[in-house]
Amino acid sequence: MLQGRQWYESVFNVKGDKVLLVWFWWFKNMWDELILLWNIKLLQKQWKKIFIVSQDNKWLKIFLSKEVDCSDITFLDELPRGFRSTFKYLKKNGFSQIKDSWNIDTVILGWGEILTEESPHSYYYRFWSIWPSLLLRRNLYIMWGVQIPKKTINKLLFNLILRNTNKIYCRDFEWVSELKKYWFENAEFFMDTSYYVRNDWKKYLHKNAKKYIVVNINKNGKQFMDDLKKEVKIYLDKWYECYFVPVCDGWTDDDNRFFSEIQKDFPSIKLKKWDDDFEKFLQFLWWAEIVISARLHLYLISEYIWLNTKVFPYQKKINKMQKVISEIEL
Repeated sequence: MLQGRQWYESVFNVKGDKVLLVWFWWFKNMWDELILLWNIKLLQKQWKKIFIVSQDNKWLKIFLSKEVDCSDITFLDELPRGFRSTFKYLKKNGFSQIKDSWNIDTVILGWGEILTEESPHSYYYRFWSIWPSLLLRRNLYIMWGVQIPKKTINKLLFNLILRNTNKIYCRDFEWVSELKKYWFENAEFFMDTSYYVRNDWKKYLHKNAKKYIVVNINKNGKQFMDDLKKEVKIYLDKWYECYFVPVCDGWTDDDNRFFSEIQKDFPSIKLKKWDDDFEKFLQFLWWAEIVISARLHLYLISEYIWLNTKVFPYQKKINKMQKVISEIEL
């Protein structure tokens, strides 16, 4: 059995006092916010000065403030990657945020599938997200989704990033092995930090379910739409209620459109939000008969509270996390 929370806290030691967390999808994407929240808690225990790059700083600050003290956290916009975005960035911020971005000691680049050819242009995009830290030789830590690229341009960018990386924390055993075979030695397994964001998962231990199910599907898993509809029909025919949870409903990845598509065939399906009150959402999820999802996010939370789950694996990361969960004790 792998070690638990305290062990992970002890080995997560990043250099530097000013730490920049880079990954701008923190906008109504349930899993990214939970991952970020645990890292903030951990860094605050180490008395780090925290900077966060996000897609919507106002919303993120409101969400995080329910769980942690954000008074000493600096929220930054993502760095521009072209002429138009540079003009927009400078018009909004001037040079104030650039100064903050350059004066940090350490960058943590995460989360999820951050360097993978399953996501087009991810190596290019991540490079431009952290280029000041590469140029200035800052400390760089990468968390989780790292795959060895096959395309030449991606290999060039990948090698450039790796040469400036202090350490990679992988939430999958296979990634650790692949990185070491490739040439990068300083990689180790580190459980998805969303699991440690709460001390009380077990209070939601699933016992007697009520007569409803929870489902989700996203753009990456849309090839499973017909399968999902079949599952929904089976339960509706048994007089179950069905709820659709839009795990991500930001502009970058909107699950709501798939709710509308399912609703055309099943008008009785209901929408259930998670971002208004996460505690109430967990209490709701607790009583579900089954959770059926193409989202890793919803699948993992359901596993954490011992729910009956069914997942449609649209990416390798889902299969890999199923394996991880089977090998550790939650």
